[in-house]
Amino acid sequence: MELIVTEKETAAQNIAEILSGESADVERRNGVNVYEWGGRRCVGLSGHVVENDFPPEYGNWRDVEPVDVRTLRLLARDADGVIIATDYDREGELIGKEAHDIVREVTDVPIRRARFSSFAEPEVREAFDDLDDLDFDLAAAGEARQEIDLVWGAALTRFLSLAAKRMGSDFISVGRVQSPTLKLIVDREREIEAFDPDDYWELFCDLTKNEATFEARYFYNDEGNETVYDDLRGANTAAVEEIRRRTRTDDPPTPFNTTQYIRAASSLGYSAQRAMSLAETLYTAGYITYPRTDNTVYPNDLDVEELLGEFTDHPEFGDDADALLDGEPTPTEGDEETTDHPPIHPTGELPSATELGDDERAVYELVVRRFFATVAEPAEWEHLRVTAAVGASIG
Repeated sequence: MELIVTEKETAAQNIAEILSGESADVERRNGVNVYEWGGRRCVGLSGHVVENDFPPEYGNWRDVEPVDVRTLRLLARDADGVIIATDYDREGELIGKEAHDIVREVTDVPIRRARFSSFAEPEVREAFDDLDDLDFDLAAAGEARQEIDLVWGAALTRFLSLAAKRMGSDFISVGRVQSPTLKLIVDREREIEAFDPDDYWELFCDLTKNEATFEARYFYNDEGNETVYDDLRGANTAAVEEIRRRTRTDDPPTPFNTTQYIRAASSLGYSAQRAMSLAETLYTAGYITYPRTDNTVYPNDLDVEELLGEFTDHPEFGDDADALLDGEPTPTEGDEETTDHPPIHPTGELPSATELGDDERAVYELVVRRFFATVAEPAEWEHLRVTAAVGASIG
């Protein structure tokens, strides 16, 4: 019996469905779902199965639930081999190493690693056909960060909370990321408080030519001209003095990394936490690649035309995909290139119209449109500037 270990229950379910052709049976072991089919079992953990903490005499702030550990040991005893299929990043490698160590406590069967950046069926199958070894150096990097978080965050959190006598849910949270972020927020708030605002006005009017109406803006060089508004309000005509045309070319954007994705999602009204939660949902469903990445360069094996071809029959994206395929879709490249995860992009697995809620659909469209934009030609804009004199300003 081969045992597959994933980082989350949803990942275990997805992998079981893909590799079993949706024929896997499920049973509960110690309150944990275990999927079984064709000589394989798959179990999902709930994140880290080993927790860092200070010696017992320095605190009792965290209780570790041993359910995952007990279940993993139980299943490992019956396994002929183990495949670690946790997320393909530093944290995932560390969780995989933790699972590796627990398995080694009860058996010496071979342990291999499956790496994939999306739950698209072809990528998952390819990963399990081309198994690798755990990257213990990457896991050590994750463990070092975890220990720094403990020393920096937990120690200061406890110190400040005890000093301020704020315990329970009202404790003061301090962290490796929180602290510099708070400093940036404080500095910005002080800049806002120190800002001395000045009143100003902008004047607009609607001009009509051949029954076509457009909005015009008043430009001026002097300050405090109190008669301009009255002049504009009383005017019935405007005389065109100058017409200027110019063109501008905008290069297509670079592929989404996590930071750029969060920034774009915020323009849709989503907080960083909500944006990542929605991206995780789309990732585990197999519709986009792993959303935690610094990479802004698509891998060489990404077939852009093949991926665009998956969208040609889509009712919303089909026309744009066809238009891109009619040209020479060439992806842009950003400054950050890593070898773990690709930039965030859609997979060839397309959701049906009923599979996504409104928020998931909005984020999915954001990811698809960004991918399309990264393989598009530069955008060309034509600017037309018309200068017209009104009322007393004529001449």
